[in-house]
Amino acid sequence: MSNNTPNSNEDQEPLSPEAEAVIKRARRSFGVSMMIMLVGFMAVAGALVYRVTQNSAANQYQAQTIALPQGAVVKSAVAQSGTITLTLEVNGEAMLRIVDAKSGLVLQDVRFSPELAE
Repeated sequence: MSNNTPNSNEDQEPLSPEAEAVIKRARRSFGVSMMIMLVGFMAVAGALVYRVTQNSAANQYQAQTIALPQGAVVKSAVAQSGTITLTLEVNGEAMLRIVDAKSGLVLQDVRFSPELAE
């Protein structure tokens, strides 16, 4: 049987100096590219570890119970900047209640009243 492998050592001719220079440049370029990718992967992994170990929003909202007026219906709630803003309907009237997100204490109540015509 004959040897039909395309990369047999018998068929290879020595490379010219120009071809060797091109191969050397390609190998160097590949090595630099791999190092850049490795540094990029390490940066992403470092960022992920940093984000996981930070105590950012986990401790910001700890209120377990928020006091509501008797008969109040919560229409919406928005948590932002360390406060929770509740839109309530109490006895047919709309009101806002702003609550501290950590303690659950009421910071402010805003009641809406109809504008008087002049």
